[in-house]
Amino acid sequence: MQATEEVQIDTNLYSRQIGTFGLETMGKLIKMKVLIVGMRGLGVETAKNLILAGPNSVTFYDPNPTEIRDLGANFYLNQQHVDSKTSRAAASLPQLQELNPYVRVNTIDSLSIEDHANYSLVCYTENFSGLSNLVAVNNFCRSKNIGFLLSETMGAAGYVFSDFGEKHIITDADGEQCKSFIVVSISQDEEALVTVHEDKRHSYQEGDFVKFVEVEGMTELNNA
Repeated sequence: MQATEEVQIDTNLYSRQIGTFGLETMGKLIKMKVLIVGMRGLGVETAKNLILAGPNSVTFYDPNPTEIRDLGANFYLNQQHVDSKTSRAAASLPQLQELNPYVRVNTIDSLSIEDHANYSLVCYTENFSGLSNLVAVNNFCRSKNIGFLLSETMGAAGYVFSDFGEKHIITDADGEQCKSFIVVSISQDEEALVTVHEDKRHSYQEGDFVKFVEVEGMTELNNA
């Protein structure tokens, strides 16, 4: 039996993110092993933001040699990389590694469909492998319960395709931050009427979940 890797959250290092994401989400993030395919503009920006966020590891795959056009998209590439025909992944690695010493950052030189099983999230930022291969990779990741993201930018337009499997459930309807309101009274009727402070009308909608905290008098409602 394989031992489960125990990962501890550095609450001092990631205090701001914990305040934004919450401790539960941060606990999942630091265990993530991410593969990013394609290291042009979208790929390097995704890698930069992800490494700063603090997952377990980030791996790049892009064997294509650096071209002159790449210098306007990937801010870590330069003319020397073009002249030496260094791959975009290898050329981007040194500076991306410096962003967060707590994250394992590396590259791979080859990638088979079975290799995707080594990761918990796969992110394709370019379609240089062909549509049929992308479909095969997506189907493989879905069968292994691995998150799959496909995104491309095409000038002023772009798209994102995501597939986190049938077991993935979204409980946040609109992605907005949770709202807080001050309760001034709660009736003791069978269907209790909750009244908030008149200075700030609530913005809850039908079907929203509400959590009560620091309620005085009806303390049995707290954390419910």
